[in-house]
Amino acid sequence: MSEGCQTRRMFGHNYAAPGTYEVTIAVAGRQPVFGQVQGTTKAGGEPPHIVPSALGRAVLNDEIPKIHHYYPMVDVWQVCLMPDHMHLIVRINKPLPTGKHLGIIIGAFKGGVSRAWWKLSAAARAAASTVPVASAAGTPPPLFEPNYNDHILMRDGQLANWKRYLRDNPYRYMMRREYPDLFQRALCITIDGVRFSAFGNMLLLRQPEKHQVFFHRHTNGKPTEDTDYWKEESHRLLAAANSGDVLVTPGISECEKRIKNMALRQRLRLIHLQKEPIGKLWKPERSRFEACASGSLLVLAPWSEDMPAFGSDYERFHYLNRLTEAVCAVSHDTDVGVHGLRHVHRGG
Repeated sequence: MSEGCQTRRMFGHNYAAPGTYEVTIAVAGRQPVFGQVQGTTKAGGEPPHIVPSALGRAVLNDEIPKIHHYYPMVDVWQVCLMPDHMHLIVRINKPLPTGKHLGIIIGAFKGGVSRAWWKLSAAARAAASTVPVASAAGTPPPLFEPNYNDHILMRDGQLANWKRYLRDNPYRYMMRREYPDLFQRALCITIDGVRFSAFGNMLLLRQPEKHQVFFHRHTNGKPTEDTDYWKEESHRLLAAANSGDVLVTPGISECEKRIKNMALRQRLRLIHLQKEPIGKLWKPERSRFEACASGSLLVLAPWSEDMPAFGSDYERFHYLNRLTEAVCAVSHDTDVGVHGLRHVHRGG
């Protein structure tokens, strides 16, 4: 596939028109070619930050400026360089020339970075990366994974959330290194006035892109899983999750359960709301336990004291889905009032 033919998140969207995008580009094999994150999350130390390699410096100083040079109607508002991937916030201010679109721009940028990588001396390349210098046939192997992921930043507050999220990326990276066991138990967090207990990767609450998984049991008089709506919506949700977004669901209806189980099997990011309480000794069953171990799951349980009396399962279904909406609305700056937080080791 040519670099100009890129995978897009939203089919039918005009990627040549003015708009703002968060773009994520990953290195093939996730090799740390762009530098190293140094510092610590612990008090008194130097805050986490990236120290760019020779290639990382070339990206920041040479290749990023070329985007605006060749496309004056395009600005790169923010760059977050990480060891094995990068994030860009790209603004298209005016319509692109005929035949051009975001994929063409990103493809050309990736090509420029690849050429810069190829031009590094063998010694510098070996110091910067464990990626082989050349294939057996003498042709350099691909530097990047095919394609890229993009988020279209249209909603109020979405751009600000992404900017803060990217600024905090080195901090989260170092936290994962310093605290590799992403099992956390919070006996009380408060979201929209409702108290929850929680178990798993609390960082998922702060992800800027969360999607509610909500399906009625029946649509247009037949089981939802037998409808075209299910096919289209499940495809959209799983595509978003595969790009790194977080799915949020109580997993009540058959279709919600299907999405939840697929997310668990595929280690997609998931926040699962359950009605059973989470106490000091509670642990999830194996499938969710393993998802917690991978950092891809957070389990939330509303306090029974905050739950209203339900006249039917139907009322409970809709109440939990209303709570799901509130969880999806948690932003980077939301105060969730965490209490009783502790790390739970995998063997414990």
